[in-house]
Amino acid sequence: MSKEYFDDSYALYDSEANGNVIDDIKKIDRGFNTVTRQVVRQDGKIKNKKINVFTSSGTGFKIRDAETGDYTPYLVGSKDEDLFFKVGLSTGELNSPNGSNTLFYVSPRHFMNHLYCEIPPEAIAAWQEKHDARASELNLELEKIANAKGFKIR
Repeated sequence: MSKEYFDDSYALYDSEANGNVIDDIKKIDRGFNTVTRQVVRQDGKIKNKKINVFTSSGTGFKIRDAETGDYTPYLVGSKDEDLFFKVGLSTGELNSPNGSNTLFYVSPRHFMNHLYCEIPPEAIAAWQEKHDARASELNLELEKIANAKGFKIR
């Protein structure tokens, strides 16, 4: 196995198999999936594009960003789900070993950009209202904790 360094990223390659270890890691990731979308290219032709997505596991597990695969400190099934745009992808494309078809995005825009789709402005506005309400609740909770400990939040 050879090791190569590019700028500030570190990648491992298996020179014998001529493959990328990252691909092998994705294969054992219980939430990793690939879906296919038809995308119109700049020349007007339609192309099938493979898109990597990450599902979140069930209630009590950490919410995972569907686009990046990053885990958040927030839990599936909690009120904190309202901080994310939640999508149940019921197309039959997802075959996660974790059994989930639930995707969490930072916002509806992230969802639309990631999966090349559109959603109505009313749905975006409804999500934003729900998101903002939960964010306000969290801010109040933090202020109470800070005040109890003698800190002042500006």
